[in-house]
Amino acid sequence: MAKRNKNIMFQTQRQSAKGDTKRFFTIFFSCVLIVLVISCLAILNKYDFNVKSAVSGEAETETTTAVTETGIPEVYADKTYLFWCADSDRKGIHFAWLVNVKMPERELIVRTVPTETFVTVNGKSSSLENVYSVSGENALVAAVEELSGKKIDGYIGSTDSSFKTMINYFGGVNITVPEQVEYRSGGMTLILIKGRQNMKGDTLYKYLRYLETLGEKGHSLQASALTEIFKSIFTPAYTNRASGIFSKLSNTLKTNLTIVDFSSAEKAIKILTENGFEAMRTEDFEVVDGD
Repeated sequence: MAKRNKNIMFQTQRQSAKGDTKRFFTIFFSCVLIVLVISCLAILNKYDFNVKSAVSGEAETETTTAVTETGIPEVYADKTYLFWCADSDRKGIHFAWLVNVKMPERELIVRTVPTETFVTVNGKSSSLENVYSVSGENALVAAVEELSGKKIDGYIGSTDSSFKTMINYFGGVNITVPEQVEYRSGGMTLILIKGRQNMKGDTLYKYLRYLETLGEKGHSLQASALTEIFKSIFTPAYTNRASGIFSKLSNTLKTNLTIVDFSSAEKAIKILTENGFEAMRTEDFEVVDGD
């Protein structure tokens, strides 16, 4: 009897079909994989094998982008304003400043106006305080123009109460006190430590009133205080609040500045809030010789 060959395998029809299916899918997926690999290589070659660029679909070039420094836009202006704080009944002016703003230099010059200074009005000599008391803000502006020889482009006046309200609106301002203050007089008490500190409206008002008692030294310190007020206000934090600040100012204080004036100065205000003043200084108030 012949021996059975052990190397011969018998498969049923079902097993044969199963093997054919397996081979088909193996060949199919191999072809798909090859196509994917070729496609990926083609894409990477297009983007110089930069995976990040290939994924985003944007080719990165090695060209250097030139950075053009535009700097700060130039706005030309040379404006002078008169600021003051007085009794609500106009009987006395407590402090006053002449403020000059120059653009594009971004320069601020502050001069304290001695309100006891005399000026000739209608042939009569009168102090600035008396001019304001008798004739009001327009007469005060005209008198300061005559004394200083400078054209005043606008004014902002306040009472004791409205001055404090406006300072508190900004959350107070940072002021440097050169030396410790202990002052008690006329029902007013002021105690301050030496150094830079945030002052709310009532404290700043008292401090400026106290400085008025120091004569020329006090006038210089009053001017310095106003530069610090401007420095506290003209910051990026207030860039997008300029219109609201003007609205608050015009509704709280006495001013001849209109919405038209604000609109024409809005670009300059934006530059100053974003970049601050390049130079801030104080000068003595000088009376010009009218002869």
